[in-house]
Amino acid sequence: MATLKTPPPATTSAPRYYAKMALFLLLNVLTALAVVTTASVALPLRFHAATHALYRSHVRLVEGAYVAFLLLLTSVFLPGSSLVVTGDWATMSKADKQVVISNHQIYPDWFYLFILAWSRGCHNDVRVILIHILSRLPLFGQGMWFFEFIFMKQRFEKDKETMARNLTAAKNNSLPLWLLIFPEGTLNTPGNIEKSKSFAKKMNINSHPNHCILPKVTGLHFSLQQLSPAVKHLYDLTVGYSGLTPDQIPYEEYLIDKCFFSGIYPREIHIHIKKYDVNTLPGFRPIEEGTEDEKKSRFEAWLRGLWFDKDERLAGFYRNGDMVTAAAAASGNAVEDKKVVIPISPKPMDVVVVAALWVFGYTMCKVYLGAIFAGAGALVNLIWG
Repeated sequence: MATLKTPPPATTSAPRYYAKMALFLLLNVLTALAVVTTASVALPLRFHAATHALYRSHVRLVEGAYVAFLLLLTSVFLPGSSLVVTGDWATMSKADKQVVISNHQIYPDWFYLFILAWSRGCHNDVRVILIHILSRLPLFGQGMWFFEFIFMKQRFEKDKETMARNLTAAKNNSLPLWLLIFPEGTLNTPGNIEKSKSFAKKMNINSHPNHCILPKVTGLHFSLQQLSPAVKHLYDLTVGYSGLTPDQIPYEEYLIDKCFFSGIYPREIHIHIKKYDVNTLPGFRPIEEGTEDEKKSRFEAWLRGLWFDKDERLAGFYRNGDMVTAAAAASGNAVEDKKVVIPISPKPMDVVVVAALWVFGYTMCKVYLGAIFAGAGALVNLIWG
């Protein structure tokens, strides 16, 4: 039986805690500034069809550099961490358009899943569906806009047009895509667990997962519809963390300040990956009878069943520390049984890329500030000259 590695001891020193917090915030803000200033250099190319491809190529490089920064940041603040991957990891291709879904338990999921994309060379093309309020964050909101993340107001009648526009553009261009969706729509917190259970009761769903909350179908279903036939594969990720017992809630144990400032974090992040052909899913089969609502209902039933399977896998993982199910091991499924350990550690080129982002971003800040001051001076002379 495998054992779950326990997290390192907590940092109890208040000065060290606040020093790590200050450094974390400073690095994130300065890098977000570098992203915006570097990406904005190509902004004039965005608005003309003949040059839009050049604009996207530039922004993809910037996004790749930003993910390399997240990798570097995680390796410094969470040393000794690794992704332990099982399943269909090796079939993810940086040349494809693909949709990726996952359970969502802690805020650092963002770091871990971006690093997973990096491990397959897909980190230049990550897009995420997020709540709209995040677009208003200074610098970070502008950076996510450059990366063409999709911001939602969580009311489908208002979001449908935005999603259709963004997804259609992603489908029609020649670039790869790694679209990340959390069907649960929120974190697996105690409050959200209770809301999910109330929803299950209201919808006459007899049981409820223990380690997940019920997924919502509309956003994922619409995304697959809009991206068809360009997206041929759906990847389902089941994410679990070392150092926990079955009765612990990851959100409570691995809050972002505990992880990055107090030294309480999972040494291993286990990710099981299952690949599905979209045209074999209920509601998306080439020849399938029924109305659109009936097809959506069949897909919803499939997704809910998938989440209960995910819950069983997580239950087994927190019992014995292994994402590989007993049934898979007994059947000799070599692909599923094989583990790939990916140390969260940057390669030399990642460090070079991050350094280049910082240097170029700093240089462009000086250029922009110089232009602003020169323009202000010229305006003052014009008015009061």
